[in-house]
Amino acid sequence: MILLDTNVLSELMKARPQAGVIAWLNEMETTQLWLSTITIAELEYGLQVMPGGERKTMLKHRFDGFVDSAFSGRVLGFGFRPAVIYGEIMSHRRSEGRPMSVPDGQIASIALSRGLKLATRNTRDFQDCGLDLINPFK
Repeated sequence: MILLDTNVLSELMKARPQAGVIAWLNEMETTQLWLSTITIAELEYGLQVMPGGERKTMLKHRFDGFVDSAFSGRVLGFGFRPAVIYGEIMSHRRSEGRPMSVPDGQIASIALSRGLKLATRNTRDFQDCGLDLINPFK
């Protein structure tokens, strides 16, 4: 199973997503793809701070519909086990002189808590976390 990072879902929301990402996605079994509540929060925030207008309305509608239909029942939250793993990851990365952003640490900990691979463009941001990483942008 694979957890999609925010940048993967963001790419899918574009009017013209990268062909390679679409090709990768088409090879995947849909039921094997998961989202985190962190990704939803990041994208929702991005939508909320956009200037009002037709584009914002269209993107918000597309985002809500896509998440509701394509990922129904496959959204993972940041609960107790991910919180413990988050503390471990963040302290390890800090001690190595390579701190992580809070959202990246949360996404990594959700994936690790469920034994999921992580699909992301930013593989470097997630190195040394114990994750199997996939870059669908390559």
